[in-house]
Amino acid sequence: MDMKISSNIASCRKKIAEVFVSPVKTLITLSAILVVIIFFITACWGWVSDTVFPNTKLGLYDKSFWENFLVEMHGIVFELSIVGVLIIWLDSKRSKSNDIARLREDLDDFSTLDFPEINVKKLGHIKRLNAHKIKDIDVQNLILNHLKVKGVSIEGTRLIGLKIIEGSVINCLFNSVKMRSSNFQGSTLKGTSFIKCDLLKNDFTNTICKGVNFSGSCLERANFTNSNLQSATFRGCDVRFINFEGANLKQSSFKDAVNLTAEILVKAENIDHIKVPIEIMNELIKLRPDMKQYEIQAGN
Repeated sequence: MDMKISSNIASCRKKIAEVFVSPVKTLITLSAILVVIIFFITACWGWVSDTVFPNTKLGLYDKSFWENFLVEMHGIVFELSIVGVLIIWLDSKRSKSNDIARLREDLDDFSTLDFPEINVKKLGHIKRLNAHKIKDIDVQNLILNHLKVKGVSIEGTRLIGLKIIEGSVINCLFNSVKMRSSNFQGSTLKGTSFIKCDLLKNDFTNTICKGVNFSGSCLERANFTNSNLQSATFRGCDVRFINFEGANLKQSSFKDAVNLTAEILVKAENIDHIKVPIEIMNELIKLRPDMKQYEIQAGN
């Protein structure tokens, strides 16, 4: 019982803290409290005047003064609620726009610098932009080497020449992003999706990309040498001249992949249970009789 009460108190404190973080929410809350108080006093003025003010007088502070004061307070609260909230909302929008512009400018200025402190700062800027619901982060040659990039979402923009070498990319989404000539050497990619991205000439050498989704992306001339691509999805990808030499393609899917050939896949170290069109599967069986396979079905 005590734990439940403590939990409820903590929840209330958290909600109150969230309200007072925003100037607009703070003003709305204070205005609402004032409205309730003034409405209660005005509605119960007969009782209040008879109980509190019948014989109470201090200079001009008599019953008639407080009646006029209540009337004026209605107008003040209205102005505070409408005009005040509007002004603060506009100011917060301006402040937010300035903050977004500053974050974008800093990313452009520091994009090519490769120092641990600077890289952490750049990643922080990206996360703050995401917090502002900004996903069209357009930066070229951005370096985030040796960092844990987690929960980042980038959509409909350009990150040409992105470098995340010997780092990790966890639970990130890249949707319709032009990422040509990017470098992920030696990195771990987990729970990450590249949907309809331009990954031309990307370097994924020695990466761990288990379960990564590349659906609809252009992977022409991408290098996956010695990479772990188990259960990765290449649905609808353009894999022209892609390099899978020494890679683990176990249980990976190439359904509807474009420019896919058995010669591309046969260089991989492991192609067990790979999902490819039946005509390519027949070629792979001839070239790699040691491979393990699913039961072949027409249309797979």
